[in-house]
Amino acid sequence: MTTSASRWPFARLPLRFSAQATLVVLTLSMPCAASAQAKTEGPAVSVAAPTVTVVPVQRTDVTQIVSASGGLLARQDVVVSARVSGAEIVDLLADIGDTVAKGDTLARLNDQTLIAQLQQADANLAAAGAAIASAEGQAASADANARQANTALDRSQQLRRDGTVSQSALDQAQAAADSANAAVQSAQAGIASAKAQQAQAQAARDIAALNLSWATVTAPVDGIIADRTARLGDLSASGMAMFDMIRDGQIEAELEVVETDIVKVHVGDPVSVRVAGLPLRDGTVRRISPQVDPVSRLGTVRVSIDDQDGLRVGIFASADIQTAQRTALTVPVSAVTTTGNESVVQKVVDGTVEQATVKLGVVSAGLREITSGLDEGDTVLLRAGAFFRTGDRVTPVLPEAAAAPSPGTLTDTATAEATE
Repeated sequence: MTTSASRWPFARLPLRFSAQATLVVLTLSMPCAASAQAKTEGPAVSVAAPTVTVVPVQRTDVTQIVSASGGLLARQDVVVSARVSGAEIVDLLADIGDTVAKGDTLARLNDQTLIAQLQQADANLAAAGAAIASAEGQAASADANARQANTALDRSQQLRRDGTVSQSALDQAQAAADSANAAVQSAQAGIASAKAQQAQAQAARDIAALNLSWATVTAPVDGIIADRTARLGDLSASGMAMFDMIRDGQIEAELEVVETDIVKVHVGDPVSVRVAGLPLRDGTVRRISPQVDPVSRLGTVRVSIDDQDGLRVGIFASADIQTAQRTALTVPVSAVTTTGNESVVQKVVDGTVEQATVKLGVVSAGLREITSGLDEGDTVLLRAGAFFRTGDRVTPVLPEAAAAPSPGTLTDTATAEATE
């Protein structure tokens, strides 16, 4: 019978010998593993600095723009109203959209009653003239009587001094003269009264003539008929609106501007106006409201528009108001990163990224004005971000060179992906 010891002769070897054998095997295998690892890694390779697109800081013309929106309305509305009451509208000669000149007839009212009133006023005026003539005749008669009475009084006074007439005769002559003189004064007052009545009659006649002229409703100014509320057969009422006009046909934009921007706007600033369905129009700030709505915090600005073709009251309009224009240091908007109240750009100095804090101005045509923090000629990353930090080495290229990268060259996008 074969035992386990005879089947496995190594089983009877001492434990110390087994451990020594294992150590020998491991020692022999280590050089092989080190050799394989060395073959896998190969020689060390140097990594080139990533290529980034940069732009120079340069001076350009920037324009400060205030954007606003609103609508079109008439520069000046004119209301044409009836001036007489109770007259029937018998004719309408103008309609909405008509262009009229000052003095053109817009409507006619029934004038029969007004003609009769004028004729009555003429008759009253004639009667007043006759009354004046009568009063003047009475005055002339009274004046003659007064002269005769005064002459008799003078003669009586002379005779009384001579003692040829009595005192009673002198008294009678004195009374007659006084009465004649009073009659003259009364006649003069009658003339004045008659003349006053004539003036009153003349005023009544003028009013009647004016009312008759108002039976023909005319345009008070040149312009366009914007609305007509009068209808044939209606009875006029004094002050009743019959037509609305746009004076001289001038239409302008009324824009709403936030309170923080309206302080930047000045009368005369140039404006680019966009009207729904029409080409871009040039305009000018004509008037700025002195008040801001306390609820909406918006103020209104009136803009006159040069080209009036196609404009209609009520159309929506938006505009860009050019409030300032100057030459300033600028960088592309993408080169600036703003966090909280701090804005930074990433400069490239001798191939090394440096972060610079800047103060910003206006945005104009994709460029951001830099008021401090950079100098003309500095170079900054076209696209600022977290992909690079201060001290990173980069290879700067201008946008023209970066437009067609050579094979094996890292672009901004590739660099960003590699960094992530």
